[in-house]
Amino acid sequence: MRPSSPSRLPTCLRPGRLALLALLASAVPASNPQTLLAAPQRAAKATPPAGAGLARLSYVEQRVEQAAGTTAPRGAVENSPLRFGETLRTAPDAMARLEFPWMSLTLSPASTVSFPDELVLSTRLERGRVLVQSGQREILKLVTDEAEVRGSGRVIVRREKDTTLVSCVDGRFVVEAGGRRVTLSVAKGALVRAGQAPQGPFDLPAAPSGLVPGSDPLFVPTGEAVALRWNPRGSAYSVELLPVGGDTVLLQRDASEAGLKLPVAWPGAFRWRVAARDERGLEGLPSGDGQIVVE
Repeated sequence: MRPSSPSRLPTCLRPGRLALLALLASAVPASNPQTLLAAPQRAAKATPPAGAGLARLSYVEQRVEQAAGTTAPRGAVENSPLRFGETLRTAPDAMARLEFPWMSLTLSPASTVSFPDELVLSTRLERGRVLVQSGQREILKLVTDEAEVRGSGRVIVRREKDTTLVSCVDGRFVVEAGGRRVTLSVAKGALVRAGQAPQGPFDLPAAPSGLVPGSDPLFVPTGEAVALRWNPRGSAYSVELLPVGGDTVLLQRDASEAGLKLPVAWPGAFRWRVAARDERGLEGLPSGDGQIVVE
């Protein structure tokens, strides 16, 4: 699928967000004539289907499928509801974000989550990676074939083959399997293999440093892949792109070395960060932000 055109910008980059660009202005030399960027065009809003939902799809990038039971999947649409019994699947280059009244859930590429219509509410991660964020209230219980995860704060959960990997970025989470529990605080992780008790808590890998581009914004033309690099740390990495001033992860990619070319399809001001993964596969704390301006 072709990258999104500038006219189909994600909600967080549409008008009303011009203040985001101003935040970078102080970091850009006054002699640079490219400091002032044109406002992107507002895309037409989708009309949500009738009926209440469990959550709202606040962000959809590239091909995301939404299905209920045995019905044929349909393309997910921003600002539409997700209901009990439905499943979301992201393509290898796609992203999606769900907004609940008390939490948010971001699906990385090649991920599948479902929301069983059962008495006890839960989110089931079938494959891939999710970032779950909440305030003081606990997240909706997240379940895989290997484990259950509960708690509040910010947690990254991956399911790879028959292993569940949990990284606590902020707050406190409990990982349970086989009648045993592991409690995770900030910068701690656990893993659960099929049929086994949780292992951990382990120290998460430290955040990489030496980001290029760093605090001085790099200006690149729209549609051109941005070359990112950082100091080696860990056996693999996770890279995220976010808008300046916002917390919606617009793109996420895994990397096997300390560098990545990231295509950015929209004009605007962005920040990027990277986290290292250790030999177990646990993802560590994110780095500080690098700055990118796409013209």
